[in-house]
Amino acid sequence: MEYKSLAISFRIELGFHAANNEGAGGTNVMESRRITVGDKEYDGISGEIIRHHILEQFVKLCQANKVSLHQRCHGLVPDRCREEVKQWMQNHNVERLFPEQHYSPLSREILNNCALCDAGGYLVALQQQQDEVEGTLKRDSCFEVGWLISEHPAIVDYTQHSAYDPDPKKHNLFVQNMRTGIYGGVLRIDLDRIGFNDWWWLEQNNQYAIGDAERAKRIRLLLQAIRHWLLSPSFAKQAGWLQHMSGLLEGSIVLSKDGPAPFYSPIKFELENGDPNKPIIRPNREYRDLLDKLKDACGKTLEVCRFDSPDEFKKRMVEIEEKFRALEKEDNKGDDNESSTSS
Repeated sequence: MEYKSLAISFRIELGFHAANNEGAGGTNVMESRRITVGDKEYDGISGEIIRHHILEQFVKLCQANKVSLHQRCHGLVPDRCREEVKQWMQNHNVERLFPEQHYSPLSREILNNCALCDAGGYLVALQQQQDEVEGTLKRDSCFEVGWLISEHPAIVDYTQHSAYDPDPKKHNLFVQNMRTGIYGGVLRIDLDRIGFNDWWWLEQNNQYAIGDAERAKRIRLLLQAIRHWLLSPSFAKQAGWLQHMSGLLEGSIVLSKDGPAPFYSPIKFELENGDPNKPIIRPNREYRDLLDKLKDACGKTLEVCRFDSPDEFKKRMVEIEEKFRALEKEDNKGDDNESSTSS
């Protein structure tokens, strides 16, 4: 598979939302997460929340396309594959995990049986006292998401509410904030890690736990999940605070055939009037030009495409997804030919 990595740098406008409100902080005011730079505060939305909602989309797509998932991973549980690790240890009469003996075959089985554990990673820590077996097994996520950060100081509107109580003497007033802004975002997928067994070298076995067709399918579905999220973002606290989309969605998609795909943020840090005591965030108007120049310097190892609207973004992503759909068909065709020859 020639593509090693994909990255997306993008700007998006979200209005009148409460994404990432993190609690009351000892008052009746729901506070949002902020990023302080110098004497200014900028709005920030956690990349971990974005990643969680992308994985929700990914699980739905896996279910619809009959891609294998562990039973509890259908519900996107945080302690995914814990029970499968314990079951594997019991089946192999293993009371304690040792890297040299167990990490490679156990990881291979987990990746083979679950696309979510493959793409999203996992951390299993078992203790003898409560689990009757002992050991730790970890896999890093195959994709990374940066915080969405506003390219201007935070714009916040406060609204006051009264929580319902059957006693009319109790008003239970509370205050929440709504935010509006244009945000810069970045994300990157290690395409070559999908299906890759990080511990293969302990056995000197096959590096990949699944075949190329299944790898291409999982990659395509992960790209589709990201496309779904960017076209209709979901966050925490949306039931009555769904963001207003203005239609501003622009950026660049980078496919790399040679290592991690590069990206440049749509925001940048500067010193106001050159004063080292006044750092600020401003829009990075050159981020796409920089990627185009890098493509020219790297030659055929990079593919870069721009998008200036939601429909262009969808078109570009579908074109990339089709590259991997073609790999699925090609590899499956090869398997069919081998079967015909064998018979």
